[in-house]
Amino acid sequence: MRRRPGGPLFLAIAMLILLAAGAGGSDKRPSGTDNAASRGKEFRLPQKYESGLSREAKRGRVLYEYYCAICHGKRGNADGFNAYNLRTPPTLHTDPILMATLSDTQIHRMIKEGGKALGRSPQMPPWGGVLNDREIAEVTTFIRTLAVPAKK
Repeated sequence: MRRRPGGPLFLAIAMLILLAAGAGGSDKRPSGTDNAASRGKEFRLPQKYESGLSREAKRGRVLYEYYCAICHGKRGNADGFNAYNLRTPPTLHTDPILMATLSDTQIHRMIKEGGKALGRSPQMPPWGGVLNDREIAEVTTFIRTLAVPAKK
């Protein structure tokens, strides 16, 4: 019976070779005259669109993207994956005029009891059995961030 290479000894030797090859590289750093700081530029991580959101709105965004975005779209543009399968289009959460007509209480109730509760589309399911009142309030807070009034 022949032994195939690949046992623990072979693996240990291969790891040592790889480590030695990587450690042999130069530890050369950029000179002081050729780095971003010397050119007056500071490295900054890219910011996501929700950087100005409150903690409650950020939690609401996570819930919204999980439960609501399939119909309403990730940014509230009523362009979610399932929106095209609905008889009644989902509410456009980015429309400031439409959203100004709805109170937080109405939005909360619509999420909790479904669209039928407020005479809207019965295709909007009630999420009260899935989300608690705090989570619904967080989603409501996030929805309020989506409708930004147009600049004049």
